[in-house]
Amino acid sequence: MTGGLATTLLVGGLAALPARPAAAVSTGRPIAVAAAGDGTSYVGYAAGDRLLRLDAGGTVVGSVLLDRPGPVTALDVGPDEHVWVFYGDSVSELAPDGTVLEHFGVRSGAGCPLDRAHDPARYGGLEVTDDAVYVAGRCVATLGIYRHDGDLVASVDLPGSAYPGDVAVAPAAKDLPGRTYVSQPDTGKVFAYNTSALRSAHPSPVKTLAIKRFFGYHRPAPGPLAADEKGQLAVVDVANNAVHFYNGPQRYWYYRTLGHPPEPASDRGFLDRPAAFDYARGSFKQGFWIADTGNGRVQHWDYLGTTDWMADAVPPGDSGAPVSSQLPRISGPPYAGRLLTCDPGTWDAAPASYDVAWLRDGLPIPGAHELEYTVTSRDVATELSCTVTAHAADGAASAPISSEVFPIPGPHSPPYVLERPVIRGTARSGSVLRCSNGTWTGKHPTSYLRGWLRDGQLLPGTNAPEYLVTDNDRYHELTCRVAAVNRNGTGKVALSDPVEVDDGGGGSHVGPPRNTARPRVVGKAKLGSVLYCDPGRWRNAPVFTYVWRRDGAPIGGSEQDRYEVLGDDLHHQLTCLVTGTNPSGSDHASSKAVRPRR
Repeated sequence: MTGGLATTLLVGGLAALPARPAAAVSTGRPIAVAAAGDGTSYVGYAAGDRLLRLDAGGTVVGSVLLDRPGPVTALDVGPDEHVWVFYGDSVSELAPDGTVLEHFGVRSGAGCPLDRAHDPARYGGLEVTDDAVYVAGRCVATLGIYRHDGDLVASVDLPGSAYPGDVAVAPAAKDLPGRTYVSQPDTGKVFAYNTSALRSAHPSPVKTLAIKRFFGYHRPAPGPLAADEKGQLAVVDVANNAVHFYNGPQRYWYYRTLGHPPEPASDRGFLDRPAAFDYARGSFKQGFWIADTGNGRVQHWDYLGTTDWMADAVPPGDSGAPVSSQLPRISGPPYAGRLLTCDPGTWDAAPASYDVAWLRDGLPIPGAHELEYTVTSRDVATELSCTVTAHAADGAASAPISSEVFPIPGPHSPPYVLERPVIRGTARSGSVLRCSNGTWTGKHPTSYLRGWLRDGQLLPGTNAPEYLVTDNDRYHELTCRVAAVNRNGTGKVALSDPVEVDDGGGGSHVGPPRNTARPRVVGKAKLGSVLYCDPGRWRNAPVFTYVWRRDGAPIGGSEQDRYEVLGDDLHHQLTCLVTGTNPSGSDHASSKAVRPRR
């Protein structure tokens, strides 16, 4: 398998996590994506100006000049393969070459500013069908239905006053009539309407889905939606980096999750604040395109959740403008009163000049336009970034290119990485590699979550600081991942630099595994909660497998490091049994028992 599997079920961190604030505008990062029937995808940005065009394999094949300034709130490719763009207060229909075919204004209230309360990465959606254009307002709590020429057919007031995140329209399937879905990130809900009733007076939802908050997750924030010809509904929970799937004809039975939630990560198949999600030709058969905003990329997954490709989605600039080959980077101590520096990154030709802007939670900081910036008290518990626009001698300008976010921790923040983990040891079959913890903000991380990856693919059972290199690793790259945990939650995963395993052997002989500190059950042992099995400490770098036991007897289907407490477990003793295995043998160790209660 060359792709990373994005599928996971109810995966969480080892600590309960606090709700985090709404994601902010992500200048210079992709916030919209739409796919055509041939696999071509179009990518939009909060900075507007142009769309990036990718071919079916994720290779950049050009750009599309937009007809209007301002942020791209949403994109869709219509049944005729035309590209539709929602700007927040208007909609344009473009031919694939950028020719303007139609433009019309939409209901947007008293203006639609680019700010946190009207974030185009969080609010607003667009769906184009054979006979209508559905617009979920970015600045009004309504769903507008328009003809292709812009005539307003109907305006639906949504429940409450929260702005919608997206809209999806599905045809009738089995016993389910045609449905239109609208998400509300701020309420955690998705509303389902019968499409045929939307043009009547005062239509009401026929179904309200309250997105479940699983153990260890943040408060759900449903945003991007997709619905296919079989009645399947995909809901992107932006707050938890998850894509949930529901079977509409079976009373919206929830059946799987993709994306390795809840914490953001940059591994293959993982997500960081996904802002858009699309599919082609009304079917999930061609897979899914995701605007992975926090990671600055677009991913394509097949319908099973395997990652086909990932493409760095650097926004296009003017013809002849410098092209970024390495993103800007912020360095310095992340504390109030200290000086930070924005490295402008690397460009394909020496730019004649730069424009620099510092942003707090994605919004420009007034007057902050130098390469250096002093952290203020207002920056505490926010995320800073810097954007760089490079100019050629003839005036051609790049699009604003953004650094990765640089968190400034507050008293209730999870840990943030200061120095990434490092792999030590000889990368040769038979040798043991060790992954350092890295350096994190705060004085007392309570634990670390770990994993090892081969060519970007997470290796099951490798949640330990040591890894025994095997013949299967030859000619591949190994990386370790670490996330620090404190009482406020789990930090974003940090990746080491990869090491390449050579074709030699000769590593020292490693004896059989031996447990030196017992496993432990983590979590509240009560009905409906999810428990986690910390494998403890081991020698000789084993790979782990797990079995949960009730009163000493194995529980069928419980061979994972997590377990959801059932009614049958009440007032019984639960333990997790960990088996550590390497080529020299295996060993077993059990946790202490916990007794679940209601």
